[in-house]
Amino acid sequence: MPSRRQYGFRLLASGFLGALLVSAFAVGAGAGGLQGASAVVCPLTAGELSAIVGKSVQRVDLGDPDGDPTAKCAFSAVGKSSSNRLVGPQVFLTVEPGDAGDLRDLHLYYVGSRTKLVGRPRVSLRPDLGPGAFALASATAPVGTAYFLVGKRGIGTLSVDLSDAGAGKRDQETVDRLFTLVRNRLR
Repeated sequence: MPSRRQYGFRLLASGFLGALLVSAFAVGAGAGGLQGASAVVCPLTAGELSAIVGKSVQRVDLGDPDGDPTAKCAFSAVGKSSSNRLVGPQVFLTVEPGDAGDLRDLHLYYVGSRTKLVGRPRVSLRPDLGPGAFALASATAPVGTAYFLVGKRGIGTLSVDLSDAGAGKRDQETVDRLFTLVRNRLR
């Protein structure tokens, strides 16, 4: 049974990821939302991702557990309960229409809104992920989201929650390694 501290940590991490997801989808909705998402081949496999995060994950449709998981680039461990509940770690990638100006506006939005978001994530420029790329990261949990250009007309959003990853894999270094891996494969 988790201690109060572990429960509080998981609640904080879940709240932070939820805030990132809601704000990412809210901002994306202005540029066409999920319906207008550009098609992108998923640069990850469940097997290699499982090896990186130290826990078995499978491809899923996070928006619809009964949906076709091959239509999304999303991965999650699956709980052992009969409800097939998705649990961490979770990793998902979306690509929305947009360009360098849109990415810059998105960065400015997060810099201005950072103190209003759950967990007050750090906003940092990530030139290693390409021109104008940036990331949001929790100071207390291995949770983050990277935003970067994909081609000339797409903005990639890679969200990673490793709160329940395998021992030794629950750190920001593993999150950053996933950011770099996905970005390099999408070049």
